[in-house]
Amino acid sequence: MPSIAEFMQDNHKTCDNDFALAEEAALSGEWEQAQNAFIIFRDEMARHFRMEKEQLFPALTAAGGPGGPVQVMLMEHEQINDLLRQLEAALSSRNSLRYAGISETLLIVMQQHNLKEEQILYPIADRLLVKDSAAMLQRMQAA
Repeated sequence: MPSIAEFMQDNHKTCDNDFALAEEAALSGEWEQAQNAFIIFRDEMARHFRMEKEQLFPALTAAGGPGGPVQVMLMEHEQINDLLRQLEAALSSRNSLRYAGISETLLIVMQQHNLKEEQILYPIADRLLVKDSAAMLQRMQAA
């Protein structure tokens, strides 16, 4: 069974791959393919955020983990969701230049966000939630 960090890092990679497929299709003007890939990406991001907001972050802070960084991650989730809404609008209007600009911003925000989670929060979660790790992974997978 993977650690919480490994599981969540794998999910980051899934989201990153989904993002790249949607971006590639949009920038190539393959609008139907871009729409389908974007929906997959958006839904996987929503699932990832639910796993963190509903399961991981509450358990982490209840176990004495750092509340401040968790709040920063939640604020960044809102920032990412706003960028996702902007991407969806660019996609709906079939504006590849707008999509490219928003996509570039989103990529930078996601990279920075993921790095903080992967290097700070997930390792702390593995340490603090070690006794509940298997149950936590099951709850997150069910999200």
